[in-house]
Amino acid sequence: SLKAKDISLTELLAPLFMLAADRSTDGDAVAENRAAIFLLTLYVNGQSLETILPDAKSWPQPEMRRALLNRRDDFPKHFIISAALAARAGGPLADAVGVYKEIEDSRGGSGFSFNDIAADRAGTRFGEYAADPASARRLQQRMRVRIKEKDLMPTTEDLPEFMPEREFQRRFGGVDAPPYKKIMTDIERRVAALSLYF
Repeated sequence: SLKAKDISLTELLAPLFMLAADRSTDGDAVAENRAAIFLLTLYVNGQSLETILPDAKSWPQPEMRRALLNRRDDFPKHFIISAALAARAGGPLADAVGVYKEIEDSRGGSGFSFNDIAADRAGTRFGEYAADPASARRLQQRMRVRIKEKDLMPTTEDLPEFMPEREFQRRFGGVDAPPYKKIMTDIERRVAALSLYF
């Protein structure tokens, strides 16, 4: 349920990318976008900037709030970590890390979740777009207009989740089987249809 301290990931992204746009006027838009994603990755995961920059201890501290995406607090983490990986190392690594985590979850965590994979893929797309010199400034400009969650994240309510390994294998046959590939193709189609990238 929503609480007073909850905030949509879009409300965090927009001002950071507006600042990135301002700083990119005479600078490097890709570097500014990566910096914005990196800062947000720390924030969403409850980490302080001072863990890597000791001088930040004396800087004004942000109010910590729980970030949400599609009313869930796990999606922003999936989204922004995948965005950070994609912005730095590229989409294939971000995608592989996301699938690996879900396989591990199926073996004793919360279970395999195609919803989480969708958040990973949406974040990967965002990170790739932010770090591509051909689209970095375009993304900054689009973030100046009030974006909505549906611009960043596809609907996921109908996707299977919380599957232990045995159920995941029974229903989808593993990550190389046609049923798995079919649902992954559907997720990729949903991410490709996000209006932020048109």
